Amino acid sequence: MKTNTLLAWAVLALLPGCVTETTYIGNNSTRSAQSINNVAAAKTRVELAVGYMKKGDMSQAKFNLDKALKMDPHNADAYLTLAYYYQKVGDLKAADETYRKLLSLHSADANAMNNYGVFLCKQKRYDDAERQFLKAVKQPDYVDMDDTFENAGYCAKQAGQKEKALQYFDQAVRYNPRKGHSWLAKAGLELDTNQREAAGVSLSRYAQLGLPETAESLWLRLRLAQELGELAQLHKFGGELVRRFPDSAQAKRYINNDY
Repeated sequence: MKTNTLLAWAVLALLPGCVTETTYIGNNSTRSAQSINNVAAAKTRVELAVGYMKKGDMSQAKFNLDKALKMDPHNADAYLTLAYYYQKVGDLKAADETYRKLLSLHSADANAMNNYGVFLCKQKRYDDAERQFLKAVKQPDYVDMDDTFENAGYCAKQAGQKEKALQYFDQAVRYNPRKGHSWLAKAGLELDTNQREAAGVSLSRYAQLGLPETAESLWLRLRLAQELGELAQLHKFGGELVRRFPDSAQAKRYINNDY
C-alpha cells in the first residue's frame, strides 16, 4: 500500500477515533451517547504504519503502531506489524518478544504462527520454526496451508534436511497445484537426490502453469538435460539463460561451465 504523505497527514489530523453518534429515545427524554470505535481507529493506524514502513519512515511507523495498540491492546495485526517493524530495524529480541506476546493473546492465530516460524527460521532456530509451521497447519479454518508448507520446505532446505524439505514442498503443491516456486524448489531437490524422472515431472508441471521462465527454471532445465545426457538441450537452455538473465548467478555458472 502506497500512502501519499499529504494524505497521510490529513488522515492523522482527522483521527481522534471513529465516532458513532447514537440517540436513545425514552418516554420523556432523549439522550445522546458518543462512542469511539477504537478497533476501527487501530486498523487505520496499522495501515498507516505499513505505508510509512514501505516509504522507509520508521519513526512514523512506530508512532502509529504504538497508537494502534493503545486503542486496541489485543489487535493481532498491530502486533504482527510491530514484529515486522522490529525485524526491519534489526531489534530481533524485541521482534521475538512481540511474536510471543501476540501468541499469548491469540493462541490459535495460525497466521501469527506462520510468520513467527519464518522469523525463527531466519535466526536458524530450525526446530522451533518447524514447530510453529506445524502448529499453524493444524488450526481449524486456516486456509493458507500451501504457503505455510512452502515456508516449512524452504526452512528445512536451509537446514540441510533435503528429504523433509521435499515432503513439505510436495504438501504445498497438493494444497495448491499452482505454487510455481514450490514446483521449482521440488525439482531442484529431486535433482540433488538423483530423482531425475520426478524432477522432469515437477518441471513439466511448472511449464503447464503458463508461468514465465526464470533464471532458476532455466537452470533446472539445463541441469536435467545434463543429467539425461542431452547436450543440445543443455546448451539451448544455457544460451537462453545467458540471453535473458545475463547478470544472474546461474548464467555466470553456465558461462564458467560450473554445472
